[in-house]
Amino acid sequence: MRILYIILILSIPSLLLFSSCKKNPLEDPGNTLIIPGSGPDTSKVPPPIVYKRTVNIGTGSGSLVFDGATFAVQCNDLIKIKGGSYSSITIKNVISADGCPITFKNDGLVEVAGDYNAMSLSNLKNVVISGDGTAGLSKGFLFRDNIYRAVVITGTLDKFTFQNAAFKNVKDLDISFKYNAVYDGTESSYSKNLKFLNISCDNTNQFMTTGGYIENGVVYGLVKDIEIANVDFQNAPDVGTVVFMGNAEDYNIHNNRINNINTANNNHNGIFQIAGNGRFHDNYISNHQGNSIRAWGHTVGSTPKDILIYNNIVINSRKYSGFEVQAYADRIVSGKTTYVNAIVFNNTCGNLNLSNDWQAAVVDVYSLQGGKCDVYNNLGYNFKPNQKLIALQWAELIPNTSYNLYDENFSDTGMSDQSSFNLTAASPAKQKGRPTPFVITDFYGKPRNASAPSIGAIE
Repeated sequence: MRILYIILILSIPSLLLFSSCKKNPLEDPGNTLIIPGSGPDTSKVPPPIVYKRTVNIGTGSGSLVFDGATFAVQCNDLIKIKGGSYSSITIKNVISADGCPITFKNDGLVEVAGDYNAMSLSNLKNVVISGDGTAGLSKGFLFRDNIYRAVVITGTLDKFTFQNAAFKNVKDLDISFKYNAVYDGTESSYSKNLKFLNISCDNTNQFMTTGGYIENGVVYGLVKDIEIANVDFQNAPDVGTVVFMGNAEDYNIHNNRINNINTANNNHNGIFQIAGNGRFHDNYISNHQGNSIRAWGHTVGSTPKDILIYNNIVINSRKYSGFEVQAYADRIVSGKTTYVNAIVFNNTCGNLNLSNDWQAAVVDVYSLQGGKCDVYNNLGYNFKPNQKLIALQWAELIPNTSYNLYDENFSDTGMSDQSSFNLTAASPAKQKGRPTPFVITDFYGKPRNASAPSIGAIE
């Protein structure tokens, strides 16, 4: 049961928090800024792979099995799968040294279609599966018309990329990776450096789950450095959660588009339900029900890490606030795990909780079990039932709030429209935020003003 504490962090229409008059100067209540250890998003496109050998596999139909235990891969192999419609594709036991990736690409459109037909992946290291093998075909792997799971991952997975694929009419999981190995601190006891990029999902159930949990002081299913980016997920009336990760360290979830989901689901959903620490940024969430992310925090080890939520646009929610941050006591295990700090900044949120049956804010803040929460430079409008909330306190933790702006009406925000959300020169949010030392661009990649950044996701 959720218990609402009496203390509410309020925002005044067209004013920044704690301001009493529109003409008053901006006020900083003097809260100490939490400097995130994650730093700015410095991810870069890796250099192109120079392939040394090309191997052609598949007949275009039936079941395809590629087993690295029986086929000796070589450094920088390109393995091309013949286009066609397969009943199953299995890729397993492909282990390559660092700097020697093994790449699987489509040669024409590769489909896996029909009930219970799937791509099965197991025990892969330094492997890339990429659907950009045919010119003019941006997503050369297509998984469709399946009442069960489309991609099933088992065993170990390290330094792995899955990209340029499409899912359509999948009724269970698009990608299942229920990894629950016991973490003992050694490198072999966790999965790491995973990328899921440039993927479209139309009328499917949950996009991905990675498993993971903490129970009775034991850490299970730890995944480090996982990136989910450029996923276009749409038209899922009862999906609930799009991505579930039960134990993730340094996740990087960015530049995803989620639209038209949960029209038939009334649970308290986290569209991204993520436990651990990392960054959630530059995402566009629209026409939905649920928090865009329910970020449940913990750090594996003794040095607290951070949850950063920034540069997101969240609009038109039927129910619930833009974001949620909280932590659970049973995930904080002395000598094994500790708390996180949360920073929620430079987001644009509007038309939240339109059903009027809850309380909407930019972020719901619960206990972080010792961590702090900073909330600043956020822009909001039309939260129902019109309580003008930026940070809604649900536990003993009082968030540090400053330089947030709320307007009851979109027309007062000074944004040009409700599709681009660009600020006009006369916007009260224009260059009125507090400096932030670690993010230098906005939602569109435009440079931010270093000394006076704008409030919201757009500079």
